[in-house]
Amino acid sequence: MDKLILVSVIMFLSTLKGFSQSSNYAYIEGIVKSPSSVIITLKTFATKKKEVDKEAKCAALKIIMFDGVEGTIYNRPLLRQGVAALHDNEEFFSAMFNDRLSDYIKQAKMQSDFKKAEKEEKSTLYSVEVNYIQLKKDLEKNKISKQLGI
Repeated sequence: MDKLILVSVIMFLSTLKGFSQSSNYAYIEGIVKSPSSVIITLKTFATKKKEVDKEAKCAALKIIMFDGVEGTIYNRPLLRQGVAALHDNEEFFSAMFNDRLSDYIKQAKMQSDFKKAEKEEKSTLYSVEVNYIQLKKDLEKNKISKQLGI
């Protein structure tokens, strides 16, 4: 059953127009910058230079929503239902990852040169500052996440 759900989610994600194409990333660390924002350092494995910035921003949001930011006060994921939330709220997430990234991302800085990701060891290091509170409030407002406190 779990494999069926995973396959369904993967197939669904591949159909979203403009959705973060690879979503391949590795979390490095998180630092709380202020009560409302967190800086996430990550590696993204994009194959095209023009996609790497968007990939890093999408990856930072996914870390917060599905994994939590380990080592910070935001260590619990915002969406306890996991990636199933993507399927249940297709329109919202399509808009989030295509048109509304700037609502949540304060800044994104490439920390290393772009390296084409044909092999996993090739990656681009990024630092992405996310407005955690804005993301949390938006997920609650749209009834994707229940109000549970920070």
